[in-house]
Amino acid sequence: MRKMIFSLMLALVSSVWMMKAACLMQAPEAMYQPFETVSGTLTSIGFPCEGEEPCPTCLTIALVTDAKTYYLSTSDAQMQAQLDELEMQLPLRATISGTPFVNGSFDFIKVQSVSVDNSLLPSLCDEWNIAKISNSFGPQDVIHTVKAFLGSDTVIESQNYVKLIEDSKYKGAMREGMSGVIYYIPAGSAHEYLLYDFNAQVGDRLTNLWYGGDPERCPNGYNATVLSISNETPRVFTIEVEYILSDSDGEHIIPWTIYWTEGVGLSDGPAGQFCPGPDCACSCGQLVLCAYKNGEQVYVSDMGEQYGCVYNYDPYSTPADTIPLYAQDDPGSSTVDPVDPNQVVVTLQGDALTVKDFSGEVITMELSLTDLKAQMPALNRVANTQTFQNEVTVTLTEEGLYTLVLTNPSWEYTIYGTFNYRMEESNEAIWRWEYTIYGTFNYPQRKDAIDQNVVPKPAAEKILRDGQLLIRKGDKIYTILGIH
Repeated sequence: MRKMIFSLMLALVSSVWMMKAACLMQAPEAMYQPFETVSGTLTSIGFPCEGEEPCPTCLTIALVTDAKTYYLSTSDAQMQAQLDELEMQLPLRATISGTPFVNGSFDFIKVQSVSVDNSLLPSLCDEWNIAKISNSFGPQDVIHTVKAFLGSDTVIESQNYVKLIEDSKYKGAMREGMSGVIYYIPAGSAHEYLLYDFNAQVGDRLTNLWYGGDPERCPNGYNATVLSISNETPRVFTIEVEYILSDSDGEHIIPWTIYWTEGVGLSDGPAGQFCPGPDCACSCGQLVLCAYKNGEQVYVSDMGEQYGCVYNYDPYSTPADTIPLYAQDDPGSSTVDPVDPNQVVVTLQGDALTVKDFSGEVITMELSLTDLKAQMPALNRVANTQTFQNEVTVTLTEEGLYTLVLTNPSWEYTIYGTFNYRMEESNEAIWRWEYTIYGTFNYPQRKDAIDQNVVPKPAAEKILRDGQLLIRKGDKIYTILGIH
């Protein structure tokens, strides 16, 4: 009886869909099950055939889920046209509603509706804050935060990929095959590596694996084993890589442990770091602080919990002050909110004012100055107006009260901040600065709260020259014993 039904369905497929791009089976009504909604990856696959039974040579479309593979069925011409159109874009993440049925050893679903997930990488975050760590300058670490994000789509060898951008530079291209399986082509390489398989099980052997480094050192990827998978959410995969170390005695395989966090990626970034192995020559490293999906934070590491999602530390440079920023709908608005440091950060280090924007958009910056030496408040004069993308640094050459305004056509608000900059020039090149935030300084009734007075210059001050502490008073310099 089953063979008769299968032959009937095969005849229907051959007669009705022979001219179509994909063969879809029509099932007898008696085989339908209760209505269901399932999600997975739509992909082209060979037509399901049992044993020695005759089978069409055309491909069909199936929805692959974590539990099973559903072969699609329909008798609706409009649905067939929609599936034919989607076939040109496969594989795709999708949700299908319909009535499933079973024929022999295969699962089918009669499709009522299809909803496609337009994200090229639905199983992975799309933005990461990464702490870059180096101690090449001395015994203490120097840390700065960079942004990595998924950029525009691209096509490589007829496959759809999405670009990975890190610190404003192209790092490579990613695509998602089966749900939870991510592939990667590094910049400068044409080889596609396995980057993640979030469906892997403990004990699984992985080949052609990428976890960072130089493509020339691993042209065919690494072999690895899944050692363990945590029970927490998100799950953490412990992977033991067979790292190949070359020395004068030849090549040796050294176990090297890496970690995947489900949906986030490697602990040191979405595509790893440039120098990830045990024989790394640089005194460097990196670690993901926070990760985001569709603009929402979905992950924070232990380091991120301790230091925040943006952390910069350089013990060998002049300390930098962070200028607090505020967002305002318009100059007359009463709504003033602090700006998220994951969006824009402004720092003043010596005479260098640096603005970092993490949106990747083109920003207009206007920097205006009020002369602090004036007896009466002077009119603001524009010191610098320019556009930039990602980061810009301006050297301050005049003392005064500065107002910084950042705008973008896509924003519905203006970002602003104010700070006092004072410098004292001498033969010893002593530089000083400070910033002061005046809250709702844009309000007309608060203008008197802005202090325009210059801080008095001290009668005497200490200076350090060639390791000796001296005292300067007027034009004369004395030792601590009072000798001129």
